[in-house]
Amino acid sequence: MTISERLFEIMKEKEISVGNLSRLTGISRQTIYDWQKKNTNPGADKIMIICEALQVTPEELLAGKRNNVAIDHDSSVSADGIEIELIKEYQELSDTKKKRLLAYMNMLQNTKEKKDMDRNVEIITDSKGKKLVRINDIRFKGKRSVDWNDVKEYLKEYVGEIYKVADGDDIIYIGTDLPDEYTGSRYTHKLKGTIAKAKANASQGIPELLEIADNKRHRENNDKRHVRNAKYGWYRYDSRFALPVYDESGEIDRYNIFRATMLIRHAADGKLYLYDILDIKKETSNSLDS
Repeated sequence: MTISERLFEIMKEKEISVGNLSRLTGISRQTIYDWQKKNTNPGADKIMIICEALQVTPEELLAGKRNNVAIDHDSSVSADGIEIELIKEYQELSDTKKKRLLAYMNMLQNTKEKKDMDRNVEIITDSKGKKLVRINDIRFKGKRSVDWNDVKEYLKEYVGEIYKVADGDDIIYIGTDLPDEYTGSRYTHKLKGTIAKAKANASQGIPELLEIADNKRHRENNDKRHVRNAKYGWYRYDSRFALPVYDESGEIDRYNIFRATMLIRHAADGKLYLYDILDIKKETSNSLDS
């Protein structure tokens, strides 16, 4: 079986479409379709990106070797644990597969890429040593009210994405329900002015807001409407973000800093999904000089 055949087999098992893989990796749909139609293999610079999106190891994709333990290529592993298992698996490969695997791995040292969706967003540490997400553009600028349909269309770009919470290593998925809930919830409909604009523009920083989220807590689901999509309950995390305030000349004068709650549902499939961002409150204004 070729690498491309194995790729589409894994995609089928995980119910990930070509469109979703394209969104997850930033690789064009046409390129992915070409791998399937022409039975050509992804380039070495794409392998690790694909593995991260599919949550598989490079060895699984390249050589078909499956482990029961998911391996994070960035993590340090114990020599008496996963490394030994990998060595055993490697030793069982044919010489041809060993050479192919080593060739790919040698070329994968500096290939981690990140889709940015035209975002100008960064994680910084404030003067108190706390992390926050600095969003440097106001994308949704409604003078009187936010056009939530525009926000909904923007949020659809995230569907299918997968993010990791640094504090605890939880994996958070973005499901198809997020755009509707984020823009159409009762909480959203009550928002006005600065807080409404804050929620609309916080959508630009969702990956980073999840990354820095902390203070995880759980509650059971008691709502029959969510018997499946939140079968195992709800989690809440705290996160923080900053949005620019412009002066009369259009230059950034300062940043308004907000705290918010990331609402996560624990679905029947065992996965965690971002459901909404709630409880947005302004903390202060600050120049946030880097």
